[in-house]
Amino acid sequence: HPVRTRVALLFLLATAACVRHSQTGPEVDTRPEPIPVHVKNENFLDMNIAVVVSGVSRRLGNVVGNGSGDFMIDGNLAVGQTLYLTATPIGGRGQATSGGLSVGPGQMIDFTVASTLRQSVATVHDAR
Repeated sequence: HPVRTRVALLFLLATAACVRHSQTGPEVDTRPEPIPVHVKNENFLDMNIAVVVSGVSRRLGNVVGNGSGDFMIDGNLAVGQTLYLTATPIGGRGQATSGGLSVGPGQMIDFTVASTLRQSVATVHDAR
């Protein structure tokens, strides 16, 4: 069986050379860009900010009362998905929700947390 072993070894070497050769071409980054989020908190309470996609909540960070903050959402989360932003008061009750948002490449989200949480609003617009 030495002939079979040699043939198998040659096949493996040729395959490895092809794989290695195909990886030397220019790399194309197909990952979507992160989505910028600007949060303006008009409430006096500090807020935990999260993004909800497919029922899964991911914390972005917090924004102090009467302050603002900037966050980034992983672009892979938003491709073809409706997402929601939430603001939950630290030491308070209730929650502000943006409603369903569809965000495309080159766009960003502005989320204003109102002093009355149910009056909070989010808008999607071009980041440029």
